[in-house]
Amino acid sequence: MGREILSEKLYSAGHAVVDRSFHTQRGDEAFFTFFGNDVTYSIRRTICDEDYPRMLECVEKAAAGEFHRTVIRMKSVSGEYHWILASVRLLISEGAEPLYSMTFSHILSLEALAYTRENRLSEYRHVLSLMSDLAFEYSFETKHIRIYMFDCFREIVLVDEELEVWRKNTIESGCVMTRYTEMFNSLCRDIRSGVYRFDYEFETSVLTGGKTREMCLFRGITRYYAPEVRKVSGIISVVNSRSKTKDINLAIEANRDQLSGLLSKRAVTAFAKELLSRGSGSIVNLVLLDIDNFTDINNSYGHLFGDEVIYTVARIIKAEIGSRGIAGRISGSGFLIILEDTRDEEDLRGILRAIRTNTEFAFADRFRNFRLTCSMGVSTYPVDSRSYDELFMQADKALYIAREKGKNRYVIYDIEKHGPVEKDIENKIVFLSSKGKASEKLSFVSGLAENLVMGKIPDISVLLEQVRSQFGIDDICVFAGGDMGLLLSCGNAASKNASYLFENGYTNRFSGDGLFVIDNVNELEGRDDNAFAQLTSQNIGGAVQYLMTEDSMIKGVISFCYIGRFNKWSVSDINYYAVIGRIITALLKKQAYI
Repeated sequence: MGREILSEKLYSAGHAVVDRSFHTQRGDEAFFTFFGNDVTYSIRRTICDEDYPRMLECVEKAAAGEFHRTVIRMKSVSGEYHWILASVRLLISEGAEPLYSMTFSHILSLEALAYTRENRLSEYRHVLSLMSDLAFEYSFETKHIRIYMFDCFREIVLVDEELEVWRKNTIESGCVMTRYTEMFNSLCRDIRSGVYRFDYEFETSVLTGGKTREMCLFRGITRYYAPEVRKVSGIISVVNSRSKTKDINLAIEANRDQLSGLLSKRAVTAFAKELLSRGSGSIVNLVLLDIDNFTDINNSYGHLFGDEVIYTVARIIKAEIGSRGIAGRISGSGFLIILEDTRDEEDLRGILRAIRTNTEFAFADRFRNFRLTCSMGVSTYPVDSRSYDELFMQADKALYIAREKGKNRYVIYDIEKHGPVEKDIENKIVFLSSKGKASEKLSFVSGLAENLVMGKIPDISVLLEQVRSQFGIDDICVFAGGDMGLLLSCGNAASKNASYLFENGYTNRFSGDGLFVIDNVNELEGRDDNAFAQLTSQNIGGAVQYLMTEDSMIKGVISFCYIGRFNKWSVSDINYYAVIGRIITALLKKQAYI
């Protein structure tokens, strides 16, 4: 086996959350890096067919809070199969389809992983033993708080008991002065509820067993190992008795954004410019990330929750880029990420997918009908430019396109596809808005409506071709009749019928507007294998389908298709297809086609 298998990047094959059909809901950077594009929609195709029944059995046996494990062969991004230890746990999700948390470990790397991490732990313990601060942690499973210190290889535990018991004992023993009791209670409440970040400073003798009172600073964060698994960690520092504040490293604080914990705008910009000025041949990606609808979040849930959103997204960014890059907060809801040495575009997409999917599920259990999303724009050095300003503008343009297409997505800048950046003569202002194509589509649809009002009825075949050309799609297929046979087509799709429409509850997938959006046909694999087989045999990569009905009776379906390719449909185009679908349905009824 090649030495690269034992490289640190391949110790873990990552963590993911999947549904009952093994469709990927979210995953971390290691998961997408190890498995590649095959797991973008489902992990099924990576599992060796002979081992698939064993994986199914493991999922069926999984119980809430319990891990079930099995060893299976899974295909990595290289196309080779590897022995993988899969640990599965059912996530409780009341009133919704169950989700499963899965952690994948590369078996042949586990020994090397254990050895290397033990060495690192030894290094960390030596460093920590030189510090005077104590550490504490709180487990949401055991409800215990642990306060401890390090002495080289030994962990010296000072407190290990239930948080509520510790709180009562500390107050009753007089370790906290009366004037600080409420502050101490607030500290315990924040720990128990998992507040994302907190710090409290008060006089206490809890560290000396009631002997000597000292001003202590309790500073902590809630860490998420996965969106559903968390732990509170923190430090306890004895602060300067005169200034009543712990000395801080001013150099670090001056370059850090206080809310997110990332670099400040000045610091991350300086880092990026210095990195690019070296002129190395390595790939560098500039990623601009913006939290979608952040102003609405502040207005609806308050600015304190808005602060938590900023901190949470920053935590996700740090977790997913790891040692491969650096990030900073550059505006209220904006972040700049600098990624170095991504292998290729697939590797880059793995990191972006991890950030996007984990952001989407970060607050899934907090509020009903609340979904946090983000949009990203990416440019690449030296492919797109060698100038920092030019690269920033290109990433900004890609971010604008991502938001225009409906948000919750990333766009990698491509000058052939997106065109050059338009800017002023001083290269300081970039003109992002490009309303040309959008205006053409709006003009087309409004003109179609106007002609209908004026009594100008278009030829359906001509109309289909106009829509296909105007929206840059490959075919429009109209199916009708009891067998859902092909009625009309204006492209080269191999479609003969849509018989899958009446099978496996397929029509339940359509929205109240009569639409079913398929960004990638692979979404159907494992959910409706019959429809998946028919669509893939017809080489359809993606589609927006409109259900034609009359008095709640299904009369047919219109499929706006991509052939041999797929693309994430923009929200504006989907809305146009709903209008056009309704117009086509009315014309077919009027001319007695259906």
